[in-house]
Amino acid sequence: MELKSILSPDLTFCNIQGVSKKRLLETSAELIAEKVSTVDADQIYNALIAREQLGSTGLGNGIAIPHCRVPKCENTIGCLVKLEQGIDFDAIDGKPVDLLFYLLVPENTIEGHLEVLRNLAERFNDKDYCANLRGCTSNADLFAAATAELVKTGNTAG
Repeated sequence: MELKSILSPDLTFCNIQGVSKKRLLETSAELIAEKVSTVDADQIYNALIAREQLGSTGLGNGIAIPHCRVPKCENTIGCLVKLEQGIDFDAIDGKPVDLLFYLLVPENTIEGHLEVLRNLAERFNDKDYCANLRGCTSNADLFAAATAELVKTGNTAG
């Protein structure tokens, strides 16, 4: 999967303030809705909150992949957020989260997004990839690092 197929430079945000999980989900929903005219911030936020109530999307090692189905969402939308400082996100390892990839899919999507989630989880399991993202200081650098092709070295231990 090419990340550029779902992530654009205007949905890549570097050094965002993350006060709390709830506030970050709200802020991120607003950022996405500002850039994608077909989706509503409140609907995104409510869908993200409902998904988090089923179980945290915090994967561990500072990574979370919040995802949900959204009304009026026409295509799969990705949004990458790097926080200034990690926040408690109820991750499975209890560690603060500082890298989040939001995945919004059309409300009627049945399959396909599971493959995207699997590919994202694989990508974020690569320590070098995550280190490159964490070293970025601008939105443009973060987008370039995020969409760079992964080099298969076999060193993907989390």
